[in-house]
Amino acid sequence: MKVKNRTTFTVEKGSHFSFPRKFKLLNKPQELHWQIVFNDNANYIIREADGSVSRDQNDWNKLCGVFYSLLNTRKDAAMIGWRYNLENDEIELSPYYHISKSRDMFPTLITAKRGELIDIKLNVDYVEKKYKWNIKTENNSVNHEMAFTHNKNFCSLINFYFGGNREAPQTVSAEIGLEIK
Repeated sequence: MKVKNRTTFTVEKGSHFSFPRKFKLLNKPQELHWQIVFNDNANYIIREADGSVSRDQNDWNKLCGVFYSLLNTRKDAAMIGWRYNLENDEIELSPYYHISKSRDMFPTLITAKRGELIDIKLNVDYVEKKYKWNIKTENNSVNHEMAFTHNKNFCSLINFYFGGNREAPQTVSAEIGLEIK
């Protein structure tokens, strides 16, 4: 499925960062709406030297989100993590936060197939101080909320990124469209 106004973000084999790199300073965004399709090459396998599947296969990559500490994506951040599950040939998605110097990760919240449209909305409630996610696939819809502690208004976007502690074992890409309110 094609995403309207999309950009193809690509992480080359042996890298962490996707291209193109996009930096956009936002002032108190209320809603961010991503539409994402993982391309066929998102079926990566991280192997050890002996050929076995590495435990790093379970590490979360960054898909999308925001960070309010403009020089550090690991502080005051809310994002969706992604990883490829080779056992069921699905992309797993989960919320992932950096709040008050902690890293809060959660089990898989929803799964999608490569080529399937994923609709992700993040509402930032500055009064209640909550991040509110809604993630939809063709067959499922889930919500997740997390309180935050900062009082910041300016943020930037989390870009498509590969890793945990390993670089991409092959080129991976996704088509990502974004609307901001």
